[in-house]
Amino acid sequence: MNKHLKHAAAACFALGLAWSASVAAQDIGRPLEVRIAVVNVERLLADSQRARAAAAKIEAEFLPRRERIAAQLRQLRALSARLEQDAPHLDDREKLVRSRAVGELERTIARAQAKISDDYADRTAAERAALARRIHDLIQKLPAQLGVDVVLTRTVWHRPQIDVTDKVAAMLDR
Repeated sequence: MNKHLKHAAAACFALGLAWSASVAAQDIGRPLEVRIAVVNVERLLADSQRARAAAAKIEAEFLPRRERIAAQLRQLRALSARLEQDAPHLDDREKLVRSRAVGELERTIARAQAKISDDYADRTAAERAALARRIHDLIQKLPAQLGVDVVLTRTVWHRPQIDVTDKVAAMLDR
């Protein structure tokens, strides 16, 4: 089963249990009140202060590498323009040497861009996973802190009154 299907199945199971407990309690004469809270994890992963700080930290970490690549791109454009301008006046051997230099710089830049892209994706995924673990730990504490019976992290629709995402964001940013 994929991750989303597992979450949906778990939510349906939890709601089914809550509903069946409510029905069973009503059958014996006392109503059971089930308290549900909703946390929008995706919003926390994207918009919380901690998520924005992590994104800024990663951007700052990769800025020097991006600037080096930009400098290499400027150098490549200059070499290419110079080769194009000087081509009519160069002998075949010099054209070949300069063309190879341009080609080698193009390959170097392509490798550097691919490497930075992979490294950036890995670093972003690692930060997101660490943040997701922290959010999960906070969600595990919600039933005791808020007195709720069920915490849902994915819903199709819910009343805004049961959304505690802002409370979790405040706990996360401490």
